[in-house]
Amino acid sequence: MLKCRDLSELVTPYLEGTLPPSTRFAARLHLFLCAACRRYVEQMRRTIHFLGSGPPPTAPEDENKIIDLLDSSRRGE
Repeated sequence: MLKCRDLSELVTPYLEGTLPPSTRFAARLHLFLCAACRRYVEQMRRTIHFLGSGPPPTAPEDENKIIDLLDSSRRGE
């Protein structure tokens, strides 16, 4: 039977549906028995959904823009 640590290492392939059937069964059995891991997997599912729902973040074109952003945030702009 999987332990919590084992499941935490498998959460991404579990959510992607890429686990072999026997490992997926073991993960589902563990989730059936462990409320903490069910919460963890649901949190990961929501995080992945949230990160994938918007446009990808863009980085400033150069260091000066980063410095300007930091300076403006310090001034409360």
